[in-house]
Amino acid sequence: MKRTLLILILLLSGISFSQDAIILSQENANEKGITPIWPKCDRSRQTPTQCFDQKLRRHIVQHFEYPDIAMNDKLSGTVTVEFMINKKGKVEILEVMGAHRYLQREAIRIIRAIPKMQPGKWGNKPIAIAYTVPITFIKPK
Repeated sequence: MKRTLLILILLLSGISFSQDAIILSQENANEKGITPIWPKCDRSRQTPTQCFDQKLRRHIVQHFEYPDIAMNDKLSGTVTVEFMINKKGKVEILEVMGAHRYLQREAIRIIRAIPKMQPGKWGNKPIAIAYTVPITFIKPK
């Protein structure tokens, strides 16, 4: 009886993982080599993962603006943004944590400005892949 129950549970868990709503983390995606491809990374000499990381860092630096209201109130801190590149290659914000809400809004603005890209794939099937990015705001002197 216990053996039958165990087999049934394993079969049901396998079925639940085969649904269309697969979301992998960045670590899993990197291991499997199915990371989303940032525009022009398909022509890069770097691996798609290295190119994605480099382009994401560059994107954050280029789009970073310290909010005036946060500057006036002397706000600083680290905002952690969890987002995913969905099956269509677009960014979706999942969760924002840390620091003040003015800094959170700026972090969201930066992440939402990420360009559309080729989604990650599992075989030939597009999948969503989740990422977590910390953005530290240090008030300029």
